[in-house]
Amino acid sequence: MSGSSRRAFLLRSLALGVSAPTVASVLAGCTGDDGRPFGNPATRQRADDAARYRGQITVASLENPPKAAQEALTRAYREHQPDVRISWQTKDYADSGAYERWLGTQLSANRVGPDIVTSGYAPDFRGFVDFNEYRAQVNPYTGDAWEKDYAFEKYRELTAEGTRPQLGTDQLHLLWYYNKEIFAAANVSPPRNWREVVEVSAKLKRAGHIPLSTNFDYILPGWICSVYFDQYHPSWSTAARSQPGDWNWNPELDGDFDYDANDPALHAKYTYSAQRFYQALKAKTLRYDTPAMVELVTNLIRVFPQYSNGDFFAYTDQYLPFVQGKAAMLVDGSWSLTLLHKDLQSLTETRAKKLGIKAGKLEPFDWDVFEFPPMEGPLVESRPRPPEGTTGYHLGVVEKEPEHTEMVMDFLMFWLSKPGYTAFLQGTSDAHELAPAGPPMVNGIEYPREIADLLGKVQQKGIAGPAYGSFWVNGPGGGRTTQLLQALFTNVLQRRTPPQEYATQVQKTIETHFADILANTGLTEDDVANPARRPRSV
Repeated sequence: MSGSSRRAFLLRSLALGVSAPTVASVLAGCTGDDGRPFGNPATRQRADDAARYRGQITVASLENPPKAAQEALTRAYREHQPDVRISWQTKDYADSGAYERWLGTQLSANRVGPDIVTSGYAPDFRGFVDFNEYRAQVNPYTGDAWEKDYAFEKYRELTAEGTRPQLGTDQLHLLWYYNKEIFAAANVSPPRNWREVVEVSAKLKRAGHIPLSTNFDYILPGWICSVYFDQYHPSWSTAARSQPGDWNWNPELDGDFDYDANDPALHAKYTYSAQRFYQALKAKTLRYDTPAMVELVTNLIRVFPQYSNGDFFAYTDQYLPFVQGKAAMLVDGSWSLTLLHKDLQSLTETRAKKLGIKAGKLEPFDWDVFEFPPMEGPLVESRPRPPEGTTGYHLGVVEKEPEHTEMVMDFLMFWLSKPGYTAFLQGTSDAHELAPAGPPMVNGIEYPREIADLLGKVQQKGIAGPAYGSFWVNGPGGGRTTQLLQALFTNVLQRRTPPQEYATQVQKTIETHFADILANTGLTEDDVANPARRPRSV
């Protein structure tokens, strides 16, 4: 998705895909058994009893693969299915909003054209294939169940209905990056807790550096606020989860739920019920005017915005000040592991133009990463749980006639398993655009050593963030209440409102504007009162 808006993409929880610049130079000397980086073509086997298909499959995802990757995957698939034509209708959109509008138009047509799309941009469309129904199906190109080829079990990325309409190619992890040279010069070490974040930031600022590159657009309200809210409120999961008799109760999952505040996978072990959550807000059994909220906000304003970017409240790309050596720390996703390596090694003119700087203007420096430093205190209930998920290429399939859908799924199973993904990666490498956004979701993939070492900095734990984590800042995601909550948060960060008064205002705003909240979530008062009834909006 070259040239697309990083801001809009991340706001929708779809992380930056392969629009990354090249890291081709790391491939030198890193080869597989046949002299190619991604393994032996002899592994590309197809079961003898696999069906033969004839027709056309149209790929129109938001992320635009390099032409060499498209051609390599197409060529590899046609070795097995010579009568299937793969039509790539991907392109570089100006931003994700343009893709969202285009996709909405396509899906509203009497006869939908594209077959494979980025389905997360059409959450209300009910015509996507549920990949859960194909997990146990034998992949004819490996002879194994597809769930052995693709790591479905790593992340429970389901809709409210319990379906899985989208798959991502890479694993996402949020990290803190730091400039080792700046840290050494300032005589500081990576902070081990929030108190040390404050202390280290103060020393870095005195030394003339931007301590922490973030922004008010999505990193603080979307990521940081959610992670640290969860440290103080993991027990909210017991009120917001589905209960026996609810329409979305899953006995296999929810029947075995055992609350453990420090379980890294806590929020992946129950079915979230929006009805239960809003029911508890209305009943005031879940509240924001508490000592825990006051302490949480007090901790946040000790860092933000004074130790972040000078233009913190305007949208900024947090990556640029860090890669330029101006900021000492950066909160970002695992995609920057490979981005940083390449940009600091050899910044191309194309990449420099995307960053808005001149080629050759970056000075290399040593860097590393650390996990979210915990807040500490008597009101803290758990360790930080930075949410994980999928990133890279996001793919969904439009349900059409059964035979056509079977053909499309045959291709997708080939693509998202070692035979197809190996060819796809090799084409990406040949185009000098190999920059995985995290460890692969496809099993059996081995990256060249230098890339593998970079991705090895990520230790996945199967963490899912709470669905309600940033509600206190972002509200229902639209409407008057969201605007009010964001304004309140701005005021407390700017020290116009004391934390105690802020917590009281948040609670009062939710109580006063509860009807607006429900309207923006598509729920009714009856839906909230009756979690056993499936809402029309779902």
